[in-house]
Amino acid sequence: MDNKAFIYTKSKVYETRQKLYELEEMLKEKHFLRVSKSTLLNLMKVSAIKPALNSRFTAVLQSGEQVVITRKYVPALKKALKGDS
Repeated sequence: MDNKAFIYTKSKVYETRQKLYELEEMLKEKHFLRVSKSTLLNLMKVSAIKPALNSRFTAVLQSGEQVVITRKYVPALKKALKGDS
């Protein structure tokens, strides 16, 4: 949004001007995974993953929030969950 990325933590929201692909590269070894065009997800904060419509999935976070995993990113999710690099 407006060339800004937002980082959501348990209690705060931070704004950064880094591009999402830059954050993705920095965090890929830290259990973060791109799950849509606009979202990186911390896999360590996921409590459940459920199938959704149109080959998508929904990640349920420990906070109860739900994040849509678009079908383009489902193969990378499955690979990450298997522990493949």
